[in-house]
Amino acid sequence: MPGEDSVTLYGYETLRGSPPPTDKPIRVISMEYCPFAERARMVLAKKGLEHDIINVDLSNKPAFLFEANPNGQVPGLLHEGNNIYESENVVEYLENKFPETATLYPKDATVRAQGRQLSSQHGSKVIPAFYKTVSSLKSEDPAVRKEAFANFHKVLDTWVEQKLGDGPFFGGATENITDILIWPWLYRSDILTRHRLPELLNADKFPKTLRYIAAMRALPYIQQTAATDEGLLKFVDTFTSGKKPVGYNIDSKHPFYAGPASADA
Repeated sequence: MPGEDSVTLYGYETLRGSPPPTDKPIRVISMEYCPFAERARMVLAKKGLEHDIINVDLSNKPAFLFEANPNGQVPGLLHEGNNIYESENVVEYLENKFPETATLYPKDATVRAQGRQLSSQHGSKVIPAFYKTVSSLKSEDPAVRKEAFANFHKVLDTWVEQKLGDGPFFGGATENITDILIWPWLYRSDILTRHRLPELLNADKFPKTLRYIAAMRALPYIQQTAATDEGLLKFVDTFTSGKKPVGYNIDSKHPFYAGPASADA
C-alpha cells in the first residue's frame, strides 16, 4: 500500500518463525484486502503515527497472528507490549492513546452517540447485505442475485443514503469515527460498481452516497491505505469462482502466491 512501511509474507512462509523485527513503535498484523484491518490502517495514517504492517495469508495463518489476536483474525495491533484486537477496539485504543493528533470523536455527546448507533446498524445490516450480494454472484440462479441486490439497495438507502445530510460526510463537513468504521464496504461497493456491477450503486437512487464516496476518495490518508481496484477485483474473483483464495495478497504490487507445488514442498 503506497506510503506505508509494510512487509508482506505469503503462504507457508508465514508459518515459519517470527515476523521480521521492527524499530517502529506500532505494528499492525493485517491482510491487504480485509476491510476490518483497513479501519486500523486508516486511523494510523490519518493520525500520522509511525508504524509498520505485516500482511499475512489468512488461508495459512501464522502462529504469530494468534499471539496478536487469539481469534486468528486481523487486525491485531502491537504497541508497548499490548495486544489489541477487533477493529473497533483498535480504533478506540488509537484514539484514546493519541487524542492529540487528528481526533476522530465528535465533541458533542449527542453526535457521538448517534454516530455509534449508525455504525452499529451498518455493521448488523449493511455489511451482511454487502457480503450476501457478493456471494450471490456465485449462484447461477438469477433470482438469487436479484433478491440480494434488492436487499442491499434497501438497507443502503435506509442506513446510508437517508443518513447523509448536506455532508458530504456522516458528521457533516469533516469526517469522523463513523466514516472510518463504515467506509471500507462502501469503497468496495464503489469498485464493483465502476468495474463489474454498474447496477450496484445507481446514481439516480444514491446521489448522496456517491457524493460521499467521492469525498472520501479525495482524502490523502484514504488514498494511502486503500488497496488497488485491480487487487480487490482479483480477490473478489477468487471468491466468486468458488475457490478458496490460497494466497490472499494478490495485488499487482505483491504477486499472487499459489503455495507449494505439493504438501511436502
